[in-house]
Amino acid sequence: MHLERIRGIKNRKLEGKRIVLGVTGSIAAVETVKLARELVRRGADVIAVMSPAAQKIIHPDSLEFATDNPVITELTGKVEHVELLGVDGNADLLLIAPATANTISKIARGIDDTPVTTMATTAIGSKKPIIIVPAMHESMIHNPFVAESVAKLEKAGIHIVEPKYEEGKAKFPDIETICLHVERVLYPKEMQGKNVIVTSGPTYEQIDPIRFISNRSSGRMGREIALEFWRRGAKIVHITSKPTGLKLPDFVEIHVKSVRDMLEAVMEEVKKGCDLLVSAAAPADFTIDMAESKIKTTDELVLRLKAAPKIIWEVRKIYDGPIIGFKAETGVGEDTLHNIAYEKMLHDKLSMVVANDVVEKGMGTVDTRVLVVTQKRKEWIGGLKSEVAEKIVKIYIEDCL
Repeated sequence: MHLERIRGIKNRKLEGKRIVLGVTGSIAAVETVKLARELVRRGADVIAVMSPAAQKIIHPDSLEFATDNPVITELTGKVEHVELLGVDGNADLLLIAPATANTISKIARGIDDTPVTTMATTAIGSKKPIIIVPAMHESMIHNPFVAESVAKLEKAGIHIVEPKYEEGKAKFPDIETICLHVERVLYPKEMQGKNVIVTSGPTYEQIDPIRFISNRSSGRMGREIALEFWRRGAKIVHITSKPTGLKLPDFVEIHVKSVRDMLEAVMEEVKKGCDLLVSAAAPADFTIDMAESKIKTTDELVLRLKAAPKIIWEVRKIYDGPIIGFKAETGVGEDTLHNIAYEKMLHDKLSMVVANDVVEKGMGTVDTRVLVVTQKRKEWIGGLKSEVAEKIVKIYIEDCL
């Protein structure tokens, strides 16, 4: 029970979920202790299963320590594979990370001669979700027979996490990416098939080639909302000045700098098809004509600012679908903030407004406290931005979907 101090400390996205972690004989097996711990930090209960080849790379005691559960290194009369991944099995998902070319090819052909491949055969038969994380030399994954096996597994509904290609190898992706795949597979899919555009972060309005006007927005709230809709099955276009760099399926990032860049990107994506726009960015309210060279230092400088285009107003000229808007104020009371948010919801024809007083907290911080206003509710929520984002998405699904 030594892990209870860290279980759920990162978030509770996997709370109540039991994950079977299959480890095979790739050198990337050395990363599985970190992976197991990260899954626990997100609330999961992890049971490790190792192939004989994996046991030559890391000792089972390492994974027992990482998971606080006995490691399965051979199948016994307890029929562990059925207990965990059979039709009535008590596990929610099989994650094979790393998966060798040998293991992938065997699973694709129904061969189960290790504890890990037997777990896979059982999970496939009982229709339990499976995620496979390949890790091998690049020449092996490009072998047409291995590629055929990967394609066969994908066609069967098994989720394949794209490796990181570098140094001639198909390497283990970062732990965050793997965990996000696990969360998406295990989340409800209320937004399946929906195209969601999310803006986040500040914009940068150039004064000259060196200086710019911006604000303290971190982009964290928009990023968390984008990931929360993605977990629930949506196809995401994330338009931001602060891209995450994540390589995820159905998650496209467009890097922008100025408010005009952001507006052009939003308009272009809306025209392609949009089921929801989340306008969580903090774009500039003013723009400026950029000087072509660095402005010389003087005792006093006067800048002539011009009103920036309002992204939501421009989008409304071509799009009449749902929009979630954000409203930042400073130094206003709760009643006044509600009135401002409600008026914005009516004026801009929004499905929801998320408002906060950034003097209190929110801009550039990891946590926040916001007022969520819809036609059905007025609700204050607070906490880490990842937690607040989850609540915002749940409210949208309950009130507006």
